[in-house]
Amino acid sequence: MKSRLYYLFILTTVMRIIGDAIENIALPWHLLDETASLLSVAGYSLASMLPWVIAPPLMGHFLDRTEKKVRLAFIALFIQSFFALTIIKFASNIWAFYALISLISALDVLHRYFGFTLIASMTLEESELQKLNAKVQTVGDVTSLLVFPIVGYLAYLFGVRLMLLDAVFLLIGALLLIPYINIPVRREERIEYESKSTHLEVSRRIVFAGIALVLLFNFAIAPARIFVFGALKNLTRGEVIYGLLNSVGTLGSLTGAIGITLFAHKCKIGISKPLFIGMILQSFAVLLLGLPSLVLLFAGILILNFGRQVLNISFDSLFQRVIPLEKLGTYRGIFDALATLIIPLSQLTFAWLIEHGIGVSMLAVVVSGFSVLSAMIFSALIYGTKNNRKGFKI
Repeated sequence: MKSRLYYLFILTTVMRIIGDAIENIALPWHLLDETASLLSVAGYSLASMLPWVIAPPLMGHFLDRTEKKVRLAFIALFIQSFFALTIIKFASNIWAFYALISLISALDVLHRYFGFTLIASMTLEESELQKLNAKVQTVGDVTSLLVFPIVGYLAYLFGVRLMLLDAVFLLIGALLLIPYINIPVRREERIEYESKSTHLEVSRRIVFAGIALVLLFNFAIAPARIFVFGALKNLTRGEVIYGLLNSVGTLGSLTGAIGITLFAHKCKIGISKPLFIGMILQSFAVLLLGLPSLVLLFAGILILNFGRQVLNISFDSLFQRVIPLEKLGTYRGIFDALATLIIPLSQLTFAWLIEHGIGVSMLAVVVSGFSVLSAMIFSALIYGTKNNRKGFKI
């Protein structure tokens, strides 16, 4: 039954990614056409990202309090479909437009966390978790790679009315979940019994220390985008190169997801090694992005996104492995909210340093070294926890 739900989650994820593509292209371009102001586009970014700061801790905690998680996923998709239709009606009312964007984004959080907890309820075996998470990411990356150019053309033809297609996909996704709406999502006693000897028991202190280290690592990696813009800002065709870099980045992410999908179960790669490898690869990539070379810029983006995908998949698996299901959404919500805040804070910090004369290459060396140090401490923490099973339960 859970396997069917898992594949339904993958299908609804595909529908959500198509919807995301429609929203990320049709909505900001509609605002730009309506207002002729870049501030309206910035407002769209704020309205869509703000729920990812506020909603994750609340929705994660709410999801933890019930086993009827499929019902919540159904409600989220159904209401999103209604909002997608409503946004067409209020297309000329900017403030209502922003409010609806925020509500759609907030419900995205609930759908994502439903899948996150569903996978955690299916197994505690490390390689199996890696494979399940990697499949979702692989399908998502392939979908993104294919649909964004198509949606861009459709948005050019239909504008904000393209949200009707988004509403249809969301409604289909909701209807597919109806037969499973009362199925409880929990860890079965059999799974817990079989995994009792291998289930990591860690203290709150270790969990929060690990989260803090990953956040520090993210702070060091986040200026990669600023380094890229710094390298391209004086080039004649900077926008074209930036578009190519995004495609290269997507291919890097897709390669990382496919790699784990293929090798996780077959080679029993576990979680710890891919975590460390992903962090080290990103550290090296940030160093490359700070060097004055266009070729290294492409190589850096490829390696950065490959390492990021490997790290993200493995970190999801680690969360699902060590955090009890009844607290999984709460802990992950806190982490996601903090991680969302860390990125703009880091980018503002390093943009300010560059504007005040600090060399990009020197900053790249510093953040690369700092991220390597964070990776080594985090890896030592995980290794020490695995070899010390006398910790306290969360």
